[in-house]
Amino acid sequence: MNHFAEGGLRSTLADLIGSFRERLAVVEIDAAGLRIFEVLVDDVGTPHHTRRAAAKWSTLTASGDEVFDAVLRVAGDLISADEGDPVLVACSADGPEQEAALRALRQWRPTAQVVEASGAKVADLLPEVIAGTPLRHAYDLIVARDRADDGRLELVGRRLFGAGAKPGEAAHVTVTCTDAGGLLLAISAWSGPLQPSGMVSLDHAPLPPGRHLLRAVLERPGVVRFPEVPGLRPDTRPWADVMAALPTRRPSATPRSAHLVCAIETSGTAKEFEARCHWAGYLIDLLAERCPDLQQLQVSVVGYGTHVFGTRHADRTRPALAAWSASTAGARAALESLRPTTPTYPNAAQLEDVLAEVSSRLHAQPGSTRTALLTIGARPPHPPRSGLDRVPPCPARYDWLELLRELEQRHGLRSAAICDSPPTAPSSPWHRLGSAALFQVDAVNAEELAIRLGLVTTSSVVLSLPFVSQNEDIGGRH
Repeated sequence: MNHFAEGGLRSTLADLIGSFRERLAVVEIDAAGLRIFEVLVDDVGTPHHTRRAAAKWSTLTASGDEVFDAVLRVAGDLISADEGDPVLVACSADGPEQEAALRALRQWRPTAQVVEASGAKVADLLPEVIAGTPLRHAYDLIVARDRADDGRLELVGRRLFGAGAKPGEAAHVTVTCTDAGGLLLAISAWSGPLQPSGMVSLDHAPLPPGRHLLRAVLERPGVVRFPEVPGLRPDTRPWADVMAALPTRRPSATPRSAHLVCAIETSGTAKEFEARCHWAGYLIDLLAERCPDLQQLQVSVVGYGTHVFGTRHADRTRPALAAWSASTAGARAALESLRPTTPTYPNAAQLEDVLAEVSSRLHAQPGSTRTALLTIGARPPHPPRSGLDRVPPCPARYDWLELLRELEQRHGLRSAAICDSPPTAPSSPWHRLGSAALFQVDAVNAEELAIRLGLVTTSSVVLSLPFVSQNEDIGGRH
């Protein structure tokens, strides 16, 4: 098999799993048939694999197709056409079917790497290699401290493992427990200083009040152990619930201003549109009534619809900015000025354009105002490029997730969402857009929504996270 590339399957897999950007396809070809595996990374950079297809040669050609045509059709359905997504072909047999399959795969993806896989099974190797992969992102233990300028509590990261750390490495961290019921050990790959973008793990440690020296061990990507903590157990609450239960400031803290951005999808029926506007107006009225501690409450209202496709020119329509940094009365009037629109595309809306507009305007007015984004609609944003879901990319190629992460990092943005219907897939963008709170339009708790967005504080709360003083060395991002 002199046509195979040099290097073992295990080492090539390890290199690709440690470096691919969005997805990696692994195709296994042997005497029996063909199998296709896909490796993806989640929000915190942890790789996961699934088997997408498996077929014998007789099954592939059962419809009368030649092996070349059958494999080319399967590849077109299951393997990304984007050259940025690598493809690895592991072949352990040499014959006419295998040669035809290789030709088809190379036609679909000319840059596919081919390695000899005699005696190795991809299904066995993938979990082993993934478990030994170095970290893509640094892991921090989330701790709380008083901010120096105003005494408000802020979340900061105490570094445990840097990017590139390998399974088996250990780190020591000193934490202070302030609650007799113990504390939460929350591990996050941080993308912003005020709120983690995705949790690696969340565990409850029944430790007594006081200072504790803990040893953390990186077992594999996505799993951190604290071997010396007895009774450690997973905490299954959503991170948004943990955040909602945290105090936001000391009682003597100086009040600050807040900025609420309401992004409302206008596409749909009049009844759907009215339900969305109802909750935006209700929250605005609630904040006007319940926030006397705020020195200033600014409200922005943005209406957005759906992109237009199928024309000769790219759709350059922008969201309708009804009001920016207005008073509650001005925001109410802006809300009344919005009108429902007819959807021009059924499966996505220009939410990514909304995030770009908000990002541009917030960058132009720097400050320390608390910023919250409430998105109300039915359709998710467009991706920045074509994917397996076949949703067309944003005409302006905006990356909604990168824009959201940048808003969280630079402006401490908290984002909540109200959907017309609950998202069914765990990977739905609505879960990320509603990271602070996610409600269905017919089951909204407006007071809880305001609390989770950080616009209303709670009373008689308990600090469940480790606490550090302002002068302690964090050693991570802050």
